[in-house]
Amino acid sequence: MRILALSDLHSEGTVLEGLKNLLDKERFDLVIIAGDITQRGPLSYAEDLLDVLRGEKVLAIHGNMDTRQVIDLLERNGFFFHLSKVEVGEWNFVGFGGSSPTPFGTPIEYEEKQIYDELSKFRMSSKTILVTHSPPYNSGIDKTSAGVIAGSKSIRRIIEEKKPFMDICGHIHEGGGEVMIGNTKVIKVPPAMEGKAVEIELGNNVATRIIQLATFY
Repeated sequence: MRILALSDLHSEGTVLEGLKNLLDKERFDLVIIAGDITQRGPLSYAEDLLDVLRGEKVLAIHGNMDTRQVIDLLERNGFFFHLSKVEVGEWNFVGFGGSSPTPFGTPIEYEEKQIYDELSKFRMSSKTILVTHSPPYNSGIDKTSAGVIAGSKSIRRIIEEKKPFMDICGHIHEGGGEVMIGNTKVIKVPPAMEGKAVEIELGNNVATRIIQLATFY
């Protein structure tokens, strides 16, 4: 399975152009949007993104900077899978959007207890891919430029207890790359607003590469 993963678009217009040109040239089995499509809106940007993704298999969650209107749009188009498990081939995907609490009062934040309680309801296995906006806490990919470790303790706990195959996440712009928590591979998607996405190839082995969307502008 060939996956294109994006996160943290933050209403950046050049992302849409690069994404459209990429999808005109290359085919993916699944496109994952890991949140922060917008920057507290506008809804028109999310609508434009869905136009670009028309005809693609898409699974999307919201970020902490997305509004309820963005969520409603994703739901109407059948892309939204926050608090859902979706089967795609031999894999199952579990989504959790928003973020753990921040100092900034962003539109959609969840207390750690709620994150843990909601994700605890899902059965996960070596065929489960968790998609979260927040990265797991103290994972080496969740440190801000101010030196604050800002990942979710509950997502970390879920990974340790449930042992999914993978966690695809975003949110912390400064963090990046891949780490292992036990046998779970955590892939931190770089911010699309900086012209980057990740291709993930699932097979006997996992192969990833950074896609420079800017080359498709």
